[in-house]
Amino acid sequence: MLLDARRVVASATIVGALLMCAACAPAPIDSRLWLQLDRQENVVYGVIGDRALAGSDPKSFIESLGDAADYWDGVSSPDFIDPAVGATVFYNVSESSDRFDDPVVGFDLFVTSGHRPGGSSDTGGWFAPSQSSVYTCYRLSVTSVAGSVWDQSRSHDYGEDRLVCPQELVDALGDGAQYREPWEFDG
Repeated sequence: MLLDARRVVASATIVGALLMCAACAPAPIDSRLWLQLDRQENVVYGVIGDRALAGSDPKSFIESLGDAADYWDGVSSPDFIDPAVGATVFYNVSESSDRFDDPVVGFDLFVTSGHRPGGSSDTGGWFAPSQSSVYTCYRLSVTSVAGSVWDQSRSHDYGEDRLVCPQELVDALGDGAQYREPWEFDG
């Protein structure tokens, strides 16, 4: 009898621990929204990967980026964002040099998935939370050497290096948009 009571207590403890761990884990991202956001991120990585554009001087690189993504000056209303359609927005552009005097272009990136295809809505549930759209933001730095991209790096997803998305851009998405960490879209 004592052995059965111990098993019940041990089982309850294990179930409780698993439920607590599950509550700490990030909710899964709707796969359609994940793919849409990934497609929007690739707009910028397409410019970085294009040797003819990315390796050029910083001014030409920024112009090429402006042809592929939306630029936000940080003060005007971001009314160019349509919450139903995915968007890639860059802002806070800076130019500098690395320790070898090679040009470095840095910029913040805000990426949103837009709504699901056909405007379908998901009721959510235990393993499929309701999300109208997802978004993320981070800082990218692109270093050019001898006319080609030498290095690209993304800011960390944690600590003081973690980028906080501007409230103006988040507000443009409307209700139901969920922030997700940049690492959740790696892969």
